[in-house]
Amino acid sequence: MTSTILFKSVSGLFLVLALFVTTEARAETVVLACVGAEVTEFEPGITNDAKPTHISAVGTHGCAGLPLNLPSAIATTEADGILGCGFGQATSTIHIQWSDDTVSIVSGTTLVNAKPAGETVVVLTGTVVSGRFLGATVVRTLTLLNTDVLGCFTAQGVTDVAGPVTLVVTKLL
Repeated sequence: MTSTILFKSVSGLFLVLALFVTTEARAETVVLACVGAEVTEFEPGITNDAKPTHISAVGTHGCAGLPLNLPSAIATTEADGILGCGFGQATSTIHIQWSDDTVSIVSGTTLVNAKPAGETVVVLTGTVVSGRFLGATVVRTLTLLNTDVLGCFTAQGVTDVAGPVTLVVTKLL
């Protein structure tokens, strides 16, 4: 009977270790730099007065780095915060669909800062909270070109902008 209990205990320990090793084997280093373009919509449109705003965005990216088998990604962003034409902060969720059909879900903070030439620089910093590259750091930088420069002064505000985007995902094991 003692040998049966010992056998079961050792077997259980090996099972736990096997699961741990299997989980660790799936972890992977990621150092990806992606560039592309994004279209962003604001609801309601942003004006010179900051107010609660919902952001929806879609961006396409070409990627290079590690792992080598991810040449592209599509990122969709949903965010809510207090935004105006020149400033703001929001809580964001990014859904990254990698070219191999894996997904990373990123949660983070978005900071908005207007520049003198009429462009708006948006920087999202966050962490992968679900899916591929769990725990990786993500920095997403958008330079959104406002073609409706006077839109900030209207009641409707600026409802959509577009421009270049970079996406950097890193996690070293």
